Amino acid sequence: MGTLDAARTIIEGLIERAPGTVGLVIKDVGSQQVLTWSPDEPFPAASVIKIPVLVEALRQAQSGEVCLDERLPVRAEDKVGGFGILKDLESVAELTFLDLLTLMVIISDNTAANLCIERVGMAAINEYMAALGLRGTFLQRKMMDMEARQRGLDNFTTPADVALLLELLARKQILTPEGCDLAIGIMRRQQVRDRLPLCLPQEIAIAHKTGELPEVRHDVGIMLAERGLVVIAALTKGFGTQLGRGLIGGEASALIAKVGRAVYDAITN
Repeated sequence: MGTLDAARTIIEGLIERAPGTVGLVIKDVGSQQVLTWSPDEPFPAASVIKIPVLVEALRQAQSGEVCLDERLPVRAEDKVGGFGILKDLESVAELTFLDLLTLMVIISDNTAANLCIERVGMAAINEYMAALGLRGTFLQRKMMDMEARQRGLDNFTTPADVALLLELLARKQILTPEGCDLAIGIMRRQQVRDRLPLCLPQEIAIAHKTGELPEVRHDVGIMLAERGLVVIAALTKGFGTQLGRGLIGGEASALIAKVGRAVYDAITN
């Protein structure tokens, strides 16, 4: 397997030219080689916070506190805006917990995320993340809760925290092996592919989760390359360009895509 050092110069150039703040942790799970840029910088978590929700839900499922097959109601008052499909489906009255977790990740459904948070409990999510050593990750509000945001409550994480959580999943050091496989399997079905996977060969699998807000773009995941596993946590903020102020595309998304390609080229050299 190649060395990550081959990607360092390329990525440093991308960060130097970036019109905003970039935080990165890239770690070869096998060799434990790591590259970091601003690993402890706090970032608005956006939808990356849904990974801790998924992990805590699976932890509760394996302990018997919840059941993945249980059916949860989807009521009109539960539906929120932003990404997702449930807000537009009037005939869907209930879904299994596992289906909600899946929708929360693969299409970043905000209604599904809020139902999952309600089921497992915000406090439980934060407590488990803290117990795992994620010191800069805080879930303080549900998705699209603008009232809470105006009160100063928001969700935050750091590149180091996300990379740690992904590595624990990749090494199957949390949950059961089956639980880790389930989490990774859901993340492999991510449908937003304009960042880390964009410039990769089609056959390269990546289990990942994106996040976006105005001036914020993230993508974090586990690259399942033939020659080994690589964790990449790419978080950005402050990209106040015309495209960056929206929710689709922009310079930060392009930067993250180039990071994914640089890492792939380095490990396959």
